[in-house]
This record gives sequence, structure tokens and C-alpha cells, in this order.
Amino acid sequence: MNNEEIRIVKEVNNMKQHSKNKQVIIDPICGKRINRNKAHITIAYKNIDYMLCCPKCQSEFEKDPEKYVDN
Repeated sequence: MNNEEIRIVKEVNNMKQHSKNKQVIIDPICGKRINRNKAHITIAYKNIDYMLCCPKCQSEFEKDPEKYVDN
């Protein structure tokens, strides 16, 4: 492989990794990393979507959403 081919392979690998990182989010309640496609629920609060991993985190968020939002 020449240098140009190596550069292209590295760019493709970086793009794949960047795409994977966009799929993983952090549950604001428990801090668990979850795939955004597998979130238990997405709750819109103040025009921001919050993705939560389970019913327990959903309940906690619904009790006091201000505790978990970035101001």
C-alpha cells in the first residue's frame, strides 16, 4: 500500500468511528451509554430530546426534569 492508499484507509476508518459515536448517547439520569436506536424512550423537554435507557430513568426524569437538563 502506498502513502495515498494508507491515508484514504485512515480517513474511511475515522469516518466510520465518527458515525458510530453519533449513535451512542449518555442517559442523563444514570450515565449509561446507550445506542440511540435502542433507547427505552425519548422525552422532549424545552425543545430538547432526552433519551432514557429504562422505565426507572424515565420516572426519575419526569419527577424533576430541571435536575437533569443542562442550563
